[in-house]
Amino acid sequence: MAQMGQQSGQSTQTGMSGQGTSITDREFLQLALNESKYTAAAVNSFALEAANETLRRDYLTILGDVHNQEKQIFDLMQQKGYYNVQNANPQDIAQVKSKFSGQAQ
Repeated sequence: MAQMGQQSGQSTQTGMSGQGTSITDREFLQLALNESKYTAAAVNSFALEAANETLRRDYLTILGDVHNQEKQIFDLMQQKGYYNVQNANPQDIAQVKSKFSGQAQ
């Protein structure tokens, strides 16, 4: 993962005067993804605890929007090579299935 941050030559300066710490595109997108995950968790809790049905539906609509934004950020990170996902091999899947199949009964 260390090389992922080096794949982008672009960085953004933070601070009001243009001076300060520079962050890479990868770091910026990771922050956005993390904040989106946090927001989704919070809005999900709000929806679960809403006593008013109209408010609950509004929270669920917002939650859907947040999930869509998360997906867009995730897709962009994958496209740029910042977020690589490996598929599980069939052997590992079979092993986990057999491990938990006895617990489900």
